[in-house]
Amino acid sequence: MVDIFSLVFPIFALIALGYILVVSGLIPKEVGAALSKFVFSVPLPLLMFRSLATSNIGDQAPWSLWGAYFLCVFSIWALGMLVIRFVFGREGSVLAVAGISSGFSNLVLLGIPIISGVFGEDALVPLVMLLTIHLPVMMLASSLMVETYGREKDTKLDIGAALQKVFKGLVRNPIVVGILAGGLWGLMGLPIPTLAAVVIDKIVPVTVPLALISMGMSMREYGLRGDVVPALVLGLLKTVAFPALFLLVSTTIFSLPAEWVAVIILGAACPTGVNAYLLADHFGVGHRLSANTISLSVLMGFITLPFWISVARDLMVQ
Repeated sequence: MVDIFSLVFPIFALIALGYILVVSGLIPKEVGAALSKFVFSVPLPLLMFRSLATSNIGDQAPWSLWGAYFLCVFSIWALGMLVIRFVFGREGSVLAVAGISSGFSNLVLLGIPIISGVFGEDALVPLVMLLTIHLPVMMLASSLMVETYGREKDTKLDIGAALQKVFKGLVRNPIVVGILAGGLWGLMGLPIPTLAAVVIDKIVPVTVPLALISMGMSMREYGLRGDVVPALVLGLLKTVAFPALFLLVSTTIFSLPAEWVAVIILGAACPTGVNAYLLADHFGVGHRLSANTISLSVLMGFITLPFWISVARDLMVQ
């Protein structure tokens, strides 16, 4: 248990450092936004590229992995919406915010540091395979939510507009570019040129600490501002129910390799991603609900992640 705590503590310590730097005024909050943009634009895409370009995925079909994960995503998403609707009596656009708050894992800023810290960078391959469609699928689902709840009364759902919005967002996303480039490079079986590899190897090591610090800086925008009980429920769905459901589904219905389950269960156990707040900001409702779910799920992670790390380690040695 001490060993697991030693893995988790630095992750949350770096998040806390970023938060303290902004709260104390030592660094303006605008720097946090710039740092986050840098992490998403340079180190993370290069990490994605290197992981896929140097991995021998071979004939490992990710269909079962995708099926298991997204079955759980949308089950928890629906459950979050139902709880907020029938337990807390909310209606309308806030239900979409509740759904994404309970089902959208922070796979990039937290999933990568946690999984690489527990199992090493070589274990990121299943996560990268998931990330190849995670962002497109979640962007499409979110866009459909926007079209469904945001359209004027008696107007038809414009799926074409949602697809167009998703496509435009993806082609401009550096992480997606890194994944596609790495996948193509790996399929061609080409080695990364020596000089390029040297540069990439110098940049990639800063990915994890900068990602965590930038996340901590962004936490200043959230905090706890009302709607604590509903957010607590959504946080429990995200950090407890989601990984538990994935463990059940991936070992019974889909029978995934134990190594994949061990890696992805940690991704499923990650706190809620910032996209929940972005969706709330778009709708103009549910700001407190999404912000509190993000904050509370991060705090819960300090308790729940050691448990899921223990479960993942047991799975890895089977």
